[in-house]
Amino acid sequence: MRKPLVLLALAIAVPSVALAAKPPVPDSHGKTPQVMYVLKGTLTAYTAANGTTNGSVSILVKAANHHGASLEAQTLTFPVSSSTKVVTPGGAALTVNDKGIVKVRGPKRIGATDTLATVLQALTAFQVIDQGPS
Repeated sequence: MRKPLVLLALAIAVPSVALAAKPPVPDSHGKTPQVMYVLKGTLTAYTAANGTTNGSVSILVKAANHHGASLEAQTLTFPVSSSTKVVTPGGAALTVNDKGIVKVRGPKRIGATDTLATVLQALTAFQVIDQGPS
């Protein structure tokens, strides 16, 4: 009689353990996984980096990849360093009010008290692409 009761208790306990939330898995170096946020929209401001002094780029986000979907319809400003890749049509200067793309590498998951916009705007843009007039 005891054996069926033990088996019944195990049968009930096993699914609850299997459904428990798993903690985030760090990569092989113990760091939080990073993803690329691709933000598409209108470039609303741009200041080039000058040596070690950072510049900035602002974009009105109209579309984004899956990771940045919650940022649509927001204007965001990112630092631009001398290592940020800036791509323009024909190598001309970046023009404000052109269509553009801003790529930022950031954490896949953010803290419960943080907002994605705040976390990303503290990071330097990886690439800025001027796609020409709207």
